[in-house]
Amino acid sequence: MLQATLQDQVFEMILGRFARRADAVDELCHLLNLAKDPIYRRLRGDTPLLPEELGLLSRHYRISLDTLVIGQSDNVVFDFNAFSRKISSFSDYFSSLNGDLERINKMPNAHLFYTSSELPLFTYCLFPELIAFKLYLWGRTTWNLEWLRDRQFSFDIINQPVIRESQSTLNHYLRLPGTELWTTQIMDNSLAQIEYHVYAGGFCDARDAIVLIDRLQDWITHMKAMTSAGLKFNIGESPGSGHSPFNLFYNEMVYANIAALITSDVGRMAYTGYCTPNFLKSTDARLCDYTQNFFDSITAKSTPLSHAADKNRDWFFREITQKVERRRQRILLHIEENQ
Repeated sequence: MLQATLQDQVFEMILGRFARRADAVDELCHLLNLAKDPIYRRLRGDTPLLPEELGLLSRHYRISLDTLVIGQSDNVVFDFNAFSRKISSFSDYFSSLNGDLERINKMPNAHLFYTSSELPLFTYCLFPELIAFKLYLWGRTTWNLEWLRDRQFSFDIINQPVIRESQSTLNHYLRLPGTELWTTQIMDNSLAQIEYHVYAGGFCDARDAIVLIDRLQDWITHMKAMTSAGLKFNIGESPGSGHSPFNLFYNEMVYANIAALITSDVGRMAYTGYCTPNFLKSTDARLCDYTQNFFDSITAKSTPLSHAADKNRDWFFREITQKVERRRQRILLHIEENQ
């Protein structure tokens, strides 16, 4: 009886990850090397899963069997993108990220809940200059790319194929309805990184730092327009061409690492940043419940900035605009004094 119950739970979790039952059956056939009829017998419980089949399914789909058997385990199973594919180039990172986003966008009624202490990583892709700088930083620190070890930053650090991959990431993000939670510290990390590289001689041309500052101002302008419209749309597009709903909230008390939750009609996934920009992912129901409760609780206590919240929105974006402008003046002064 325990085996049948465990088997039912495992298949319920697996089927919940597919929009169509037929797609799940096809993948199970390939994974277990069985025809459809034996798969359906296992799904109905007529044929028990062999121990090795159960182990294979739990490993492949990252299902915590101890949680199902014991019921109150504190263990949570995560996927880590840097384990599944070593990041040895910028394309490696975008390949992993875009694969996840493509699958998410195929889930019916998918919705992204997102909070972070810095700019949402997808939105760096609005401007090639910004994503180039972030890739340079991640490549030198998190990924330890040898070819960047002693290289100063310049905008030609990324080529056109990588820019196209970053645009695919952006397009996936724009298609995904979202609710985001920001603080006025959202710019601080990027501004500090730019200023540090000016002082440390990290730019081939120090004036490129001002170009990055300009793009951050452009980022503010665009994100304010998106927030006002309550819709996601790309640079150069009108709000009327909006891809998906966008709801933004402000709460100064939340200074979180990257936390995200995908909800849909066929399942949920919780994400958290780990050694940024890498991420951990889990479909554990308890973790997804916890993350959903976090977003529900915090947004209920937060200030809405989207749609008709003109006064709050103007104040918020004015605050971060002033931060960027103050940093611009400091950097300009340093450049002028050291020419």
